[in-house]
Amino acid sequence: MPTPATVLLSAPAGWPDAIELRKLIASAGFAVADHSLGAAPAVDFAAVAVAVVATGARVEAAAAQTRRWRAELGDIVVPVLWLAPTSAVAAGLAAGADAVLTDSADAGTLFAQLRAMARTQANASRVAVRAAEARLLGDQLKKALTQLDREQEMARRVQATFLPKSFPQVCGARFHVCYRARHRTGGDFHEVRRLDENHVGFFVGELVGSGASTGGLLGVFVQQSAVLKEITGHSYRIVPPEEVLTTVNRQLVGLGADDVPLVAMLSGVLNAKTGAVTLARAGSPPPVHLPANGSATVWTVPGPFLGTADTTYQPLTGVLKPGDRLLIGTDGTRPDGAPGPGAADRLLDAVTRHRAATGSEFVDAVARELLQHLHHADDFTLLGVEMLP
Repeated sequence: MPTPATVLLSAPAGWPDAIELRKLIASAGFAVADHSLGAAPAVDFAAVAVAVVATGARVEAAAAQTRRWRAELGDIVVPVLWLAPTSAVAAGLAAGADAVLTDSADAGTLFAQLRAMARTQANASRVAVRAAEARLLGDQLKKALTQLDREQEMARRVQATFLPKSFPQVCGARFHVCYRARHRTGGDFHEVRRLDENHVGFFVGELVGSGASTGGLLGVFVQQSAVLKEITGHSYRIVPPEEVLTTVNRQLVGLGADDVPLVAMLSGVLNAKTGAVTLARAGSPPPVHLPANGSATVWTVPGPFLGTADTTYQPLTGVLKPGDRLLIGTDGTRPDGAPGPGAADRLLDAVTRHRAATGSEFVDAVARELLQHLHHADDFTLLGVEMLP
């Protein structure tokens, strides 16, 4: 059987009707706890569903006690019912009573009022429990977010150590980059490595849909999986870009995880002596070629995202003549940041407008124009390859 709700009955000491009132309340199914009206010790309201104050002739003492109770209870909901003369109704409500029944009220009205107040107190207690649970959940969420911030910061620091601080200068080839990490854990990555006295390998990539610490750490995984040069004994082999992408793709597919984000990446090898360049692309925006004399064009290189399925990638070959430049960007260079092939109209326009600039000034000028039109918070990477005249 459920435990009956407790009614605290506060009546003047020696009040002749106290015993009968106690029996009446108990007959309605309530447990009754006695209290002497005006008693100084604080009341433990933990088990009290309703407090009944029978004022008798001590209306002022009842009002003072009710005000004190309200101050002690604070936000705790315990309904207070006054049983008082008709002349004391206003005083009871002013002191903090939730309802006042006069001496003329019958037993049925008293019972109905007590049950209604008990329901109110029970509902308020349930709400208070839910509020406490919500506060606890909020505290746990704050701790989880704090931990997530720490993990993101650690991932950012780890990723930053793998980004190149400077680029090699090989023959007449120069490399410049504009990189902006636009949220806590960057999803973009890039690399330029000297492979021998004439060749330079490079790649630009990003994680599509990455979050938390996943983006930075998986970016490091991809960078470490991108082998541009194989060394065997005293010999070496420069790995073709299409093979680089195929290997990285197999590594990602081999992780076997359901929530691994897609990876877009462009890999290339440049013969800095002859200008011969080979590119392979996986889902990233197409590069833009700006010849020393002539209009900028898009070099279309087909290829699906990395990590989707076991597949191969096709190479594109070309030649960068003295004075030529090649710009390679991530999805963050687009106004909407949309992944996939897409168009490169804005990049083409910016390249054309700033073609008079050279070196890092050229890449920075193009980047500044593109950054003005972005409507997203994705990372921004723009790598420039330049063959000196």
